[in-house]
Amino acid sequence: MARMVGVSISTVSRALHRPEMVDAETRHRINAAVTALGYVPQGVGRALVSRRTHSIGAVVPRIGASAFAQTIEALRHGLGKHNYTLLLAQPPVEEQADLRPLRTLIERGVDAIVLLGNDYPPQWLDLITKNGLPVATIWADASNAPPGAIGFDNYVAGRQAAEHLLGLGHREFAFISGHLASNQRARQRYQGVLETIAAGGGRLSRNLITEADYEFADGYRAARRLLDEKQPFSALICGNDYLALGAMAGLREAGLDIPRDVSVIGFNNSEFAAFVDPPLTTVHFPSVEIGATAAETLLAAIDSDNAMPPPQMLPTALIKRSSTGPAKMP
Repeated sequence: MARMVGVSISTVSRALHRPEMVDAETRHRINAAVTALGYVPQGVGRALVSRRTHSIGAVVPRIGASAFAQTIEALRHGLGKHNYTLLLAQPPVEEQADLRPLRTLIERGVDAIVLLGNDYPPQWLDLITKNGLPVATIWADASNAPPGAIGFDNYVAGRQAAEHLLGLGHREFAFISGHLASNQRARQRYQGVLETIAAGGGRLSRNLITEADYEFADGYRAARRLLDEKQPFSALICGNDYLALGAMAGLREAGLDIPRDVSVIGFNNSEFAAFVDPPLTTVHFPSVEIGATAAETLLAAIDSDNAMPPPQMLPTALIKRSSTGPAKMP
């Protein structure tokens, strides 16, 4: 890059790390070259003859109370068996366009990158490509999944939930979703639910669709909002199990019995789902399998220098428990 700009390597280093020591015109030329080349200084990686650090960088905006923790643990375990270390960056969801977390991982000399979901802006993938790194996209949705993606079909998962409730005779539905504008997985799940209900002769009124964060308390508040609409529904579909458990508390507080008055279904088959009262019907997501498959896929790509394989979409499955039951006869 120094040759491209017509300056010394030390001038490039100063422009990147001590910009106040370099004149504005030279800084501008160097920054333009950095952007064009996708250059990131890799202090550790460039010091190694093998150019390998046996580390993988993952950008996961949120773990906390979510199914992503299982995936990350399975990924870490799969990499650890081959003496690889997982480095984790957790930028806030609202800062997803910021390249700094990704640049930091590349500066550490990681051998590959893991991204969560399909929603990253083009400049992220451009920077990864320019640095020649394999990339696996975990929790990818089947729609428009890139090479190296590992995930499942959220549309099918939504369809499975709706078909189960339709088969129990339910025709009046409510839905608590994750935020649709910022989450492709939530949008596809919603589409599967909506189209399956319509095709099965059910009804999901716009007034009975609400969006929330994937937390217990948000599920509780969302259920109370739905009840405030004073519009009857006999089945409630929740965007994940955390929302479902919170919603069940809100329904019970309002004097409703589950599933006699309202059937409730979630998504993910979280560890607690079998142990709540009543045990939660849910659609199982392959959280652990995604992490294990991502580890295998990346290690194979690093060892072979081959292109990433086609998207790998893993199956989902309905888990029937006691929170859903037949619709009341009118």
